[in-house]
Amino acid sequence: MNMPCKKLQKSLVAFLAFVLTLASPNLLHAADLANGEKVFKANCALCHSLGTNKITGPGLDGVTKRVPQPFAEWMHKWIKNNAALRKSGDAYANKVYADNNSTAMTIFDGTLTDAQIDDVIAYIAAPPKAPGPDTTTVATGGGTSTGEKKGGGGWGILIIIGILAVIVTVLRTVRKSLQTVVDQKDGEKPTEERGVWGDIKHWIYHHKTKFAVICIFFFAVSTVYGWEYLWGIDVTPGYQPSQPINFMHKVHAGDNAIACLYCHSGAEKGKVAGIPTLNVCMNCHKGIQGSNPDYQKEIAKIYYAVGWDPAKADYTNPPHPVQWNRVHALPDFAYFNHSQHVVVGKVECEKCHGDVKTFTTDKQFAPLTMGWCINCHRETPVQMEGNGYYTKLHQAIKKNFGEDKKVTEADMGGLECGKCHY
Repeated sequence: MNMPCKKLQKSLVAFLAFVLTLASPNLLHAADLANGEKVFKANCALCHSLGTNKITGPGLDGVTKRVPQPFAEWMHKWIKNNAALRKSGDAYANKVYADNNSTAMTIFDGTLTDAQIDDVIAYIAAPPKAPGPDTTTVATGGGTSTGEKKGGGGWGILIIIGILAVIVTVLRTVRKSLQTVVDQKDGEKPTEERGVWGDIKHWIYHHKTKFAVICIFFFAVSTVYGWEYLWGIDVTPGYQPSQPINFMHKVHAGDNAIACLYCHSGAEKGKVAGIPTLNVCMNCHKGIQGSNPDYQKEIAKIYYAVGWDPAKADYTNPPHPVQWNRVHALPDFAYFNHSQHVVVGKVECEKCHGDVKTFTTDKQFAPLTMGWCINCHRETPVQMEGNGYYTKLHQAIKKNFGEDKKVTEADMGGLECGKCHY
């Protein structure tokens, strides 16, 4: 092969390499970004954020410009087996290793396929844009929600009372005018003005039976409504106080499907479900800083409370306790054990707490009255499957009631006073 042909061949190879280098970002977009996001969250998000903050490893914002080019090729080697890349003498790989306190990254060779690694690189190179401010209503002071209209019932009653007062005044004026005309026509002296109270006493004196019936009616109505009011004291379904940190159950339990017991582990193991410590929050939020300003504001409150410095990725700031506002409260003389209901009774959390995955901050769903609890004991069947500790007891129950009988908690003494009161 002559010299001009060799030069032409080298030129074509160099041009092809240049075109592939320029096209590599565009080729990445052909990768499966959805799968890349899934793989990233499952394998990478625990140590890396897509921003600038450091978790265990550095933030990945701008990483495609920092690493040797073409970045896709180098990142593929690094993700697949960073140890092998460092041993090969790659200068940048050893620099990254040294800059991060010689903390070795996980080797994904054999764990992730080449296609999955390419999808992750594509996702890192083109992360989803942060959405705008959250439009979901968040509980604020007083238990109301942003954009939620406050009840206008009080104003309506005042307006009705005002209208009735005007009507009564007009009617009394008309009556007085008509009485004056009648007196003048009959040639009598004008009737002496008795006033409102005088008119009432005059009517009562001449309508004693009607007045007695009205009194009995109002006494009965006031007794019924008074009893209902007294019975409902401290019964507050729908109560939703504001909280120092607006924890969004909809985002965590709903959108991200986090199990209730991950945060409220006490519900499975003890009497009280408990409010999770902020260390539980930090399991995720060391790396997750929020996708919009509303979330970032609340996550910043968590960092402030635990003393976390996201820039240094360390607990270098002073901690500050969080004073949560209580939502559910049972009287001291009433005994309730979460684990007994969750583990043994297999009662779903939604039974007492409502569809929490649709809530913003927590609110009271059930009335939690004695009657409500008793009704549940009367209707809820005993779960006899999967409770090995009670096998002998359940066998005795079936023998006593029959195999086909739906045995409820009430049948097992669940209505006895000593079960809940001591």
